[in-house]
Amino acid sequence: MRKARKRQKPSISRRRFLAHAGLAAAAAAAGGAPGAVRGLLAAQAAPQSAQPKRGGTLTVSQSVDINTLHPWVGNLNVWKVIKTGIYDQLSYQDPVTFQVKPKLAKSFVWTDNNTSLVIALPGGVTFHNGEKLTAEDVKFTIDSIRDPRVGSWLRGFIGPIKEVLVLDETHLKIKTAAIENQLIPAFTYVDIVPRSAGTDLAKRTPIGSGPYKFVEWIPNDHVTLERNPAYWNEARAGHVDKIVFRPVTELQTRISQLLAGDVDLVYDFSLQEVPRLRGDTSVAVAVVPPADQMFVVYLNQRRPPFQKAEMRQAMGWALDRQGFIKNFLAGLGRPDNSPFTPQHWAFDPKTEDAYAYNPDTVGKLLEQAGYPRGRGLEFSFLTPSGYPEFKIISTLLQATFASAGYRPAIEEVDIAQWAARLNQSHDFYAAVDYPPRGSTDPALTYSAGLLFPPNPANVGGLTPETIPGYVDELRKGATTLDRGARRAAYAKVQELWLEYLPGPIYCHRSTAHAHRPRVQGFVPHPAFQQSFVDVWLAS
Repeated sequence: MRKARKRQKPSISRRRFLAHAGLAAAAAAAGGAPGAVRGLLAAQAAPQSAQPKRGGTLTVSQSVDINTLHPWVGNLNVWKVIKTGIYDQLSYQDPVTFQVKPKLAKSFVWTDNNTSLVIALPGGVTFHNGEKLTAEDVKFTIDSIRDPRVGSWLRGFIGPIKEVLVLDETHLKIKTAAIENQLIPAFTYVDIVPRSAGTDLAKRTPIGSGPYKFVEWIPNDHVTLERNPAYWNEARAGHVDKIVFRPVTELQTRISQLLAGDVDLVYDFSLQEVPRLRGDTSVAVAVVPPADQMFVVYLNQRRPPFQKAEMRQAMGWALDRQGFIKNFLAGLGRPDNSPFTPQHWAFDPKTEDAYAYNPDTVGKLLEQAGYPRGRGLEFSFLTPSGYPEFKIISTLLQATFASAGYRPAIEEVDIAQWAARLNQSHDFYAAVDYPPRGSTDPALTYSAGLLFPPNPANVGGLTPETIPGYVDELRKGATTLDRGARRAAYAKVQELWLEYLPGPIYCHRSTAHAHRPRVQGFVPHPAFQQSFVDVWLAS
């Protein structure tokens, strides 16, 4: 693998990273302080009035519609934004400090020589249907996600769990082979449902215990939630009476509706619109600095040509990252070859200079792979409608490969078909995505489908044999609390990844959200686990 010229670091400020719930030393090790992060976010958010008030309807514009009501199977960001308020999760990631904290759980305690995690729950919690929430419901939820027949993309997140034992109504014990650093962060994604709901949840009315209750989903029109007046945590019960989520695929229509006052909040829009909207005093823009979401290309190694390392490496050299960030992200991004940015304690500085834009190298690698000037080569990019950056990157990559003699096709499909072909049928060659989790504990980051071979949601078909020693280093990092040992293990993981390159990581992107001045208390979540409980509407 050739070394690229050292690139100049962009001057965009980024959040500080904190690694794990209860590990205060991690903040110091990462060089980040919660106060510093809060100040950065506050500087980018609109001024907020001091006194929240109850009532009103918050209308949120999203780029596409959801494709399921199943809390454990649906993995689109638009669904995460909606369902986080319907359900309770055992833990949550603070959107400002990035620390993982207890939510439904009162506490997490490792016992039995760090092979058992005891979870304490509060009493008096009820589901939206009036049923009492107990440890049995939490066990049912976790065991269901672990069941391959359910088909949950979260199964890999909680894969290290060996057994779940109910101790009493408010306590359960999770047994593992060793301490597992990914579990408490993974629980931020695990939506607790009542045992009575069963596991066939795709078409059933969602029943959770969260601060908002599901009312209806009218496909391609709206999803409506209403405030849960019986929410168990009064301090986090939410202020607005109703939230309406509207899917609007066309970006300029979304912006026009915001400016006209037809919607209150445009959630996650193209960064190219940020400079224009920042100049409009009728709206406020909140930008989350490059932190959690990384642009990657999934390369399907179940079929040619990406079973060949040279073809995968060619993809690493094929994108002008700086040009993409400048021209299509309004400068609001950072070139990276790692899942982590430099503020994360697991970031390996050696990754900075691994791959850069070099069309000549792409051509040479095609020849080494047995495809001189593209002869005999066949692959295409699969991209979803409603995600313009995915198509832009695919088009830029297409142009680079065309200069090397082969012009891959770009196939655009709706988001539901795109997700099914990536996660279920695996009917694709290459596909751009921006998965989150770059800001959390590396053990969870690397349990994601692209990065960890045993994961059931293994999009690229990566196997342990693809990268000798890779899984061993992952396990070293995941099963110790020693920060030095973890840092060394994850540095080796990043080194092996770049050598074999199962899927290039191109850059981290900011996320942008815009809202009317009457929307108060909105703090965007970097991983789309959005809570609207702090949001209220001014007169």
